[in-house]
Amino acid sequence: MSDSIQVEAASYGDAVHQAADRLGISPKDLAIEVIDPGRSANSLGGFRPVKVRAWRRDPTSSPDGARIPASAVRRQASAVGAEAHRGGRRGAPAETYGPPPPPLDPEKITPELVEAVRSISAGIVEQMGFPSTVSAEKTRDGIRVAIQAGEQDQFLIGRDGETLAALQHLVARMLRARAPEEAIPRVEVDVAGYRDRRVESLRELARDLIGEVGQTGAEASTEPLSAIERRIVHLEVAEVDGFTSASVGDGLFKRVIIRREEEKRAGSRE
Repeated sequence: MSDSIQVEAASYGDAVHQAADRLGISPKDLAIEVIDPGRSANSLGGFRPVKVRAWRRDPTSSPDGARIPASAVRRQASAVGAEAHRGGRRGAPAETYGPPPPPLDPEKITPELVEAVRSISAGIVEQMGFPSTVSAEKTRDGIRVAIQAGEQDQFLIGRDGETLAALQHLVARMLRARAPEEAIPRVEVDVAGYRDRRVESLRELARDLIGEVGQTGAEASTEPLSAIERRIVHLEVAEVDGFTSASVGDGLFKRVIIRREEEKRAGSRE
C-alpha cells in the first residue's frame, strides 16, 4: 500500500478507471479502499464526489476494481433524502455506481428532453450568480447548450476552459441523477462560442505541427490536452497523408505526438 494513490471522481466507476489509468494497470488489478462513498446530486445536501484509495492488488486477492463495495452502496443509500431534487422522485434509490450506459440515440431525443437540459443549465448558471441567456438545441450527436453571459462569459469559461468543462460535467451528472438507470444524451455546453473557437485553434495547431514535422523530419508535440481535444488533433492529422499521431503520457491530460508515417512507433490513438 506504499504506492497507493487517492482519487476523487463523480462515481465509483469513474474513480476506479481514473485510478487504473494513473497507475497504468487494468481495473481488475486494483485494490480499492473507499474513503468517502460520495453523494449523488439528488441527495439532500447536494453532490459530493466519491473518494477512494487505490493500489496494485496482490495477485492472490480478489479484484476490488471489478465490483462495487457493499459498504459503499449502503452508505450511499443512507445519504439519499426523502425528496429528490426538482423533477426527481420521492424515495429515489441511490445512484448506481459503475460504467454508465452508452449515450442516448440522438433519434430518441425529444423536445421535452432538450428543454430539460436547457432548464438544468440555466438553473446552475443562475445559482452561480451570472445573469445569462441559455438556449439548447438537438444536434446530430446529442444536445448543445449555448450560454451568453455578456461581460461575465470569461468567468463561466475559466482558465483554458476548465470552468466550462466542469459546468458541462455537472449538467450531465444532474441529468443522469433524474434517471440513473437510463441512457442520457451526449451534452455539450458552450459559452459565447468558446468551444467553436477552441476547435478551430486545435485544428490550426495540428496543421502547424504537421508543417513543422514536414520541414524538420522530427516529431512534434502538443501541450497536455483532454481526451476530446486530443481527438480533434488526431482527426486533423488523419486527413493528411504521410503523417500519424499518438497520445502519450499519464493521467487524463496527455500530449499528442505527430510524426511522419514511416516513423510510427508504439502508441495509442484516442
